[in-house]
Amino acid sequence: MSIRFALACLLLVFATSLLPAQSAVNGAYVIRNVRVFNGDTVAEGQTVVINEGQIAAVGTTVTVPAGAQEIAGEGRTLMPGLMDAHIHLPIFPTTGASEALQQSLAFGVTTSILMGAAPNQFVARIKGLEETDSPGISAIVNAGIYATAPGGHPTQGGLSIPTLTAPGEADAFVAARLAEGSDLLKIIVDDLSWMGPKVPTLDNATVAALVTAAHARGRIAVAHIGDERSARAAVAAGVDGLAHLFVGSTGSPDFGQFAAQHRVFVIPTLSVLYATCGRPDGPGFLTEAETMKQVTPRFRSMLEIPSRPSDIRCEAAPQAVRQLVAAGVPLLAGTDAPAPGTTYGASLHKELEHLVAAGMTPTAALVAATSATAMAFRMTDRGRIRAGMRADVVLVDGDPSQRIRDTRNIVAVWKRGVRVQRAF
Repeated sequence: MSIRFALACLLLVFATSLLPAQSAVNGAYVIRNVRVFNGDTVAEGQTVVINEGQIAAVGTTVTVPAGAQEIAGEGRTLMPGLMDAHIHLPIFPTTGASEALQQSLAFGVTTSILMGAAPNQFVARIKGLEETDSPGISAIVNAGIYATAPGGHPTQGGLSIPTLTAPGEADAFVAARLAEGSDLLKIIVDDLSWMGPKVPTLDNATVAALVTAAHARGRIAVAHIGDERSARAAVAAGVDGLAHLFVGSTGSPDFGQFAAQHRVFVIPTLSVLYATCGRPDGPGFLTEAETMKQVTPRFRSMLEIPSRPSDIRCEAAPQAVRQLVAAGVPLLAGTDAPAPGTTYGASLHKELEHLVAAGMTPTAALVAATSATAMAFRMTDRGRIRAGMRADVVLVDGDPSQRIRDTRNIVAVWKRGVRVQRAF
């Protein structure tokens, strides 16, 4: 969305080093008598072994490598590493992206979906971070450059990126994005009329052609939308998922069934929608001392943006969440960080609270931030706790399957079997 992305692009950040990491002497850990949320369900009294970057064993009776570091599990829950299904990264300088992903990891977000980037050299830099997959930063999946019309979002703020105007240009556009390193396609289907002056946007035929071109190359296509009209148009054009739900005082009563019939997933991004409606989470974060310990000063600024009166209504979004849940539509947890009122990592925990308040159970919200996101973005090596998966896991005090706020009570984070030192 224009204001959010423009502000994110203006973040000026400076050099930083990656978080130092801690490992057991032989790289092995054992967490005993721990509650496990495995990405789908909860099991009590489990023992989990982490070894050589993978989850080596899960169960009540397992073989533990000699010398494995013992971690107490009583009263705690082990979860798959959390995933933020919608972020953006600072463009300048290069190290700003690393620090953003470092902060995400400190909050237990072991994988982040980068929902749009620019320009070409930025995509190349981000691809380097993705391929290195350092244990010190959140892993990324990269949507690359947006598909949008000339003068359309997000170019209205001065961003210079390739655009297209007709269905016949779609195949070449998608081929160019994949050659740059994009893992999926993000399509802008939003004229911004719901929030202010109208801007150009792609027509339905061009959106459908882009989807066809992405699918022909084995990639998914996700649509940025801003209102229900654009959401329905994107779904009808064949997209795999929606980035954002829509604002408004109410929505159509059949939207959930419509989405289910077309087998899409939805990333509601309630945190940023509520900020658009004048209810940002940022002021609340600023009063949380434990949260702010993990937020670097350069990413504090977006939390400090004051709430402004807004005549945009947001009741339609939680209404749509309830419909989507009832219809069995996969919901993914995403934040649109660093949009005003949000920050990397911390905002995902608040997004989970918003999803529960909108009608999801705590367990369903955990699914939205783990296995559902892994499935939607075709990541088969993470998102669940089971033998053979990547050891991207988070240990928390309490039981977030009953009290979603317990996801904040982080005891330890591992990425690829390396334990992260949570300090800046």
